[in-house]
Amino acid sequence: MAARFIYIHLGLLIMALLMTSACTERIDIELDSTYQRLVVEAAVTSDSVRHHVLLSVTSDYFSNQPAGQLENAVVELSFEDETMQLMESTEIPGRYESPIAFSGVPGTTYTLTISQIDVDEDGVTERYQASSTMPGGSEIESVELRHYSTPLVSGHSVILFAYNPVDRPDWFGFKLIKNSDVLTDTLTKYSVFSDELFDTGYFPGLPVGFLSDDNPREALYSGDTLTLEMDCIEEAYYNFVTEAQLEIAGSYPLFSGPPANVVSNIDNGAQGYFAAYSILRFTVIVE
Repeated sequence: MAARFIYIHLGLLIMALLMTSACTERIDIELDSTYQRLVVEAAVTSDSVRHHVLLSVTSDYFSNQPAGQLENAVVELSFEDETMQLMESTEIPGRYESPIAFSGVPGTTYTLTISQIDVDEDGVTERYQASSTMPGGSEIESVELRHYSTPLVSGHSVILFAYNPVDRPDWFGFKLIKNSDVLTDTLTKYSVFSDELFDTGYFPGLPVGFLSDDNPREALYSGDTLTLEMDCIEEAYYNFVTEAQLEIAGSYPLFSGPPANVVSNIDNGAQGYFAAYSILRFTVIVE
């Protein structure tokens, strides 16, 4: 019996070694090049600012060069009966700004048009367009900071109390600013939420952010100010953010589907998104 037990374990050990060596075998994958595509990062908000558009082009997966910025494009923004041409920045390549500062209005549809460019370099100029309607109508009642502590981590939870119209579903994005430092400075940190769970028109203490005491940027002390920015966004923009975050984080291949391009609202095969959203802010002073 003892000899049989030893043989069984020896066999399992050999199988494990074979599987481990197979898992570490190097496989070279050749990825072909493809034509360039336009990448757009653009938004119109309810803030009174000079709204801007960032244009760049895609590059190969293994390229060790930053993506090229797209210059000399004709960029126009249309809404209601007005069309304005955005001005190309002389300091930041690929950045186009509205000639004046203005506030976006909820309920208004904004259309972005990009033309007079040859992204795929086939000798024929292309034209791209996207539209977005700005949501609105929500109201922040209050924001609370609640300290939490566990044997492993400690910090503050950001709790939102807000009103939202019950006659339609809505989608939201949340940003956190500590003493003018935008903590949610990347897409991976941008928190988005659907109100489908709350059909009463009231958010009764919704956790919308967590700040760690171990992170110097996030740790809160007496006298600090924390501002919660609540963005009222379209469902399509909510889908774009969630898909982009999933692509960035990656997924285990065992149960996941095949990879695909992130959804975009820009036509003619471009990537990125043009969003219009209204902004609400609430500031708390740490005691």
